[in-house]
Amino acid sequence: MPKENIDNQLAVLFKEMYEMTRPECDKCRVPRSCCDAMYCGCAEEYARDEWGVDLTPLKTDHPTLPFMGPTGCVVAPHLRPLCSVHTCDINSLGFKKNDLLWTERYFRLREQIEELEAIRRTQKEGMGQCG
Repeated sequence: MPKENIDNQLAVLFKEMYEMTRPECDKCRVPRSCCDAMYCGCAEEYARDEWGVDLTPLKTDHPTLPFMGPTGCVVAPHLRPLCSVHTCDINSLGFKKNDLLWTERYFRLREQIEELEAIRRTQKEGMGQCG
């Protein structure tokens, strides 16, 4: 599968994941309280190393998070995978309380993402090697 197709599919799947996880964060007792400058640094490194994208900290009003806009993170979901897949329920319990269908959908989507990332990584590692 061509790299561009994989990249496009990953971007779409991560956006779908973000659309699932963001409402979970928004309704938290302390919305976006799991966000930390350390994860912004992880996103910068991942975006640069895996996607060739240089994220430059934006001038936001947030005192400590360089990518936190007024309604959430401004970085594309596929460039910040740790954040995009995170919910407190999944992280602490391994499932969403009282919602088996949501949990099943989450893990199906996560599995699709992991499979494509494995293909992408294999293709990346294969570049430049003598055959």
